Amino acid sequence: MDLRRAKRYPQSAPVSFWWERADGILQECQGTTLDISSQGVFVVATPSPPAGVPVEVEVYLPSASGAPKSVLLHGEGRVVRVGRKGRESGFAAEVLFQTEGSSGTGGVIH
Repeated sequence: MDLRRAKRYPQSAPVSFWWERADGILQECQGTTLDISSQGVFVVATPSPPAGVPVEVEVYLPSASGAPKSVLLHGEGRVVRVGRKGRESGFAAEVLFQTEGSSGTGGVIH
């Protein structure tokens, strides 16, 4: 039984993410989305932040209209799970995304 509150969409897109390590150092890494929803994302990446830590995420989605400019989803949230999803290793995070498109204005993704 799937207990998710939001529908997840398969989407492979580049991701940058940051978290503060236990020693206080800011860790920045890159990965790729496996799927995304209005409430979170699964990121394929090594290393992954530990479960429970706050994380900041930027997802670079290609433009749906075919225009050269992509859409940037920026969000902050918390890592809820680290592990495997199918054959991929990474982490799942609950994230509230904001958009930054060609107009320069932002909005919450619903």
